[in-house]
Amino acid sequence: MTDYNKLAIMYFEGTISAGEESILYSWMKSDEANRELFHKWEEEWKASLEGTFSADWMKMRGRLAAREVIGLGDIRLQRRHFPLWPVLAAAAMMIIALIIFIRPTEPQLYAMEAPAGERCRVVLPDSTIVWLNSCSKILIQDSFNKKQRNVTLEGEGFFDVAHNPEKPFRVSCGEASVLVKGTKFNVSAYPEDGRIITSVVEGHVVFSHGPAHIDLYKGQSAHFDVVSKAFAMSSESPESISAWRDSWFIYDGINLKELAEKLSRAYAVTFHFNTTEHLNDKFNISLRNNETLGDVLSALEKIIPVRTRIEDTNVYIDKR
Repeated sequence: MTDYNKLAIMYFEGTISAGEESILYSWMKSDEANRELFHKWEEEWKASLEGTFSADWMKMRGRLAAREVIGLGDIRLQRRHFPLWPVLAAAAMMIIALIIFIRPTEPQLYAMEAPAGERCRVVLPDSTIVWLNSCSKILIQDSFNKKQRNVTLEGEGFFDVAHNPEKPFRVSCGEASVLVKGTKFNVSAYPEDGRIITSVVEGHVVFSHGPAHIDLYKGQSAHFDVVSKAFAMSSESPESISAWRDSWFIYDGINLKELAEKLSRAYAVTFHFNTTEHLNDKFNISLRNNETLGDVLSALEKIIPVRTRIEDTNVYIDKR
């Protein structure tokens, strides 16, 4: 009988093999109860590691994450020619760790990046878990978790922060920052979006720009407009905003141009508009069943009167 708990621990430690990870992924996908049990094991594993990490980032014994990416039952170690974003489950992530030495006499800076069409799961030295969405990057210095816990985010990330009131956890994202008072929250800060969105799933955060700030609690979202420099409460639910972790698309009040930007990152494709009609029409779209890009575009054609076609890594939008 397969010991799924043992496989889960091996995944958390980054020692799981490609075949074992495929078995674990299939087990999780087969039943929601299995998925909940996996997350329970993850919390227990994370709690067991508190205080066990070395100050040296490179001695983390591979706990950053497993390096394999699962797609349609196959392990894919190389970059895929045509990435299929939704088939990446929470239990099968890819991480690219780049070590950047600034100068020998200065602190070392570490960057973890999820390229277009991929996601990654990162375990920081304090046991905080970060999920990075496509085209996203997180940076930390080697002084992380000594007196403070400061990270820089470019793109989108979901944070499950290890509790430690003596060492504040702060996320810098462009012109704004998020000071963590609770545990689980999502931050979307893609430069091309023109706004930074913070959503709290559990706990409390302080979303700030200079002296201006807004307190957010469980179930609340807010955005910071990069142009007007103003904060405003957002109508998006935290569950919808962070649904990308589970390969779901849940967008309310989105337009075609905004959706194309998100799909470009998620599937590593480029959109071309041969018509300007309906670009700004608002609509809702919700997809929750591991859809391929073709599935998403087929659903889109039922919502907006356009035709779509895929050629290699290009998507063309035509008038219908």
